[in-house]
Amino acid sequence: MPRLSTCMPRLFTCCCTLAVLTLSASHIFAGEVRYLSNAGSDSADGKTPATAWRTIEKLNASLPAGATALLRRGDVFYGGVRLPAGRDAAHRTTLTAYGEGPKPVITATKIIKPDPSVWEDCTHCFWRVAITNEATHTGLKGGDPDPGFLIVDGEMKPWKRFDPSDLVMPWDFCGRDGYIYVHATNNPALLAKEIAIAVNEHAVSFNSHFAASNLFIRATGAHGMAGGWSGRTIREDIRISDCDFADIGGSECYNCWRGFHIRYGNGVEFGSNCRDAIVERCTFRGVYDTATTMQGVPSLTGWDDIHFRDCTMTDCTQAFEIWCRGAPKGKGFKRCSFTGNRTLRVGGGWGPLVRPKREVSTPLLVYSMDTDTVDIDISGNTFEVMPYGLIYCKDGPDKLPAGYRVHDNVCKEMK
Repeated sequence: MPRLSTCMPRLFTCCCTLAVLTLSASHIFAGEVRYLSNAGSDSADGKTPATAWRTIEKLNASLPAGATALLRRGDVFYGGVRLPAGRDAAHRTTLTAYGEGPKPVITATKIIKPDPSVWEDCTHCFWRVAITNEATHTGLKGGDPDPGFLIVDGEMKPWKRFDPSDLVMPWDFCGRDGYIYVHATNNPALLAKEIAIAVNEHAVSFNSHFAASNLFIRATGAHGMAGGWSGRTIREDIRISDCDFADIGGSECYNCWRGFHIRYGNGVEFGSNCRDAIVERCTFRGVYDTATTMQGVPSLTGWDDIHFRDCTMTDCTQAFEIWCRGAPKGKGFKRCSFTGNRTLRVGGGWGPLVRPKREVSTPLLVYSMDTDTVDIDISGNTFEVMPYGLIYCKDGPDKLPAGYRVHDNVCKEMK
């Protein structure tokens, strides 16, 4: 398999479309435009392909609110995108592609330099690399170094441990005190041509009045795209279309359960206090948790008018998850839907393989539902059902909320 850092987009030529711009010219040029290219320079003005910026760090720091960021097709960009909110629905902050070739890749990986000297021998088949030292790697700069998984010569290694003493098999790994520990029979740089580490960085964090299209989000230890959770701000008017998500999650969720090590990572997540969002025609492959989710603790609003449609989910632990805790009266799920989607081997993939609780590996997942407001339509989907069934409901299969309507779907047993 080709190397992650140099050839990753060529692995997924089926995802590409040949188009100069992915949105209509009238929409893009309604506001300011900035270009991002691996051949660019952060000292340029970013206003033309010839004067493109180079890094996500520059994009995050300098993109005007309501502007369009165009990422060059065929390029790989390292980092977590954090853009300002758009001004309104007519002036969204937009993230999309330009040029010809495969969709541009956004990834949160650190590529360990192919130099045996960056690895320290800890004896007994333990090796470690100082992942917080930028002299040891290329790719993503900074960020939370907690590892979600390794990619060794293009092959995922998902067996994360939480103490070096638990590393027993080749390429078992763990993160501690700024180091990545790996079990290997020899210096890892001598065993593999390329070692990439997906770390705990959301590939894209969205604000209000945001649109994203024609991107490939690949290899992060955290979420693919996420927003919400703020108790003071509503995230609204979100449009995500024609994006591909692959190899998502596996890092530690520090605040999930105190005293327990919990791994996490979703494709697209709407935390609490979100409204008016559409996710459509996207693909999700190899997500540790769920491809799509609405979850959290509502305060200003719950989830109003959130729709997932015409997407394909493959080898993810779940396809569509909901949960809600501590919702005030009338704050919950209003006019939401999951329609026209297709799941393949959902409940399979690498997530269920390495997680301790496998019975949650179902296309539909319903955790705690502490709300009096549930209006979710699930229809027109095709589900390929794994051994654990179609729906996991934390409170039992007979406790699904009345407003959680599952109807007119096609269910096929996986052969």
